[in-house]
Amino acid sequence: MHREAERVEAAFVTECLSEGIVTYRVGGGVVAKATPDPGHFWTRAFAFDRPLTDEEMLSILDFHQGAGELQLAPWAFPPGWERIRRSHGLIEADPWVKVACDIGQARCDDSAFPITEIGAIQADEWAGVIAGGFGLGPHLRPTLAASVGKPGARHFIAWDGAQAVGAACLYQQGELGYLTTTATVASHRGRGIQSALISRRVKEAAAAGCQRLVAETGQPAPGRPNPSFGNLTRAGLRPLHVRRNFQSDSR
Repeated sequence: MHREAERVEAAFVTECLSEGIVTYRVGGGVVAKATPDPGHFWTRAFAFDRPLTDEEMLSILDFHQGAGELQLAPWAFPPGWERIRRSHGLIEADPWVKVACDIGQARCDDSAFPITEIGAIQADEWAGVIAGGFGLGPHLRPTLAASVGKPGARHFIAWDGAQAVGAACLYQQGELGYLTTTATVASHRGRGIQSALISRRVKEAAAAGCQRLVAETGQPAPGRPNPSFGNLTRAGLRPLHVRRNFQSDSR
């Protein structure tokens, strides 16, 4: 399940979320770059399902040209990692954690906010919520919108009246449901919208025949809670493995 959780993320980004983004595949994972992308939403290397070689790692760093993020599962580090890390001045950032559960272990909550599955007509509205939630520039909004309607991907919006206040995606690969690309507008955070979007996707995944669920989010730390982690674990998902993050710039 550990490597499967990485592979489904690589498949989703490659097949659904890479239009207009430069990508290549290596080590089962994805190396991507968008310009400008100061928050490294796309400019990162991730989802490797085997150890990288030193040569592969050096090619990733060369591709990012000093501005990107490496997200490495425990098995992905190359043999010469410490030497490469020091020579390139890579700075360790906050880690991510993969979470997963069997579909029967997931819990669904009711919501005061209606949630609808959307199609191409509302793709830009969906993309606007995601872009706003992640602080992405308007030049990246079309890439998000282009994911709507891609095979295996289903998109949802939470509404407060006529206002789109939350957005999320469910990507299915066989019996695995991937809960991904979720955001809530700033004015409505802390009101249960992310939990509602998780619940809706859990129900849809179960109805579509998924047997397992997977997601990823930032790992909480003492004094630094992560609401997304809390929402996912309350829904029944449990940590699988930590993915350490290293930035190739000085932010």
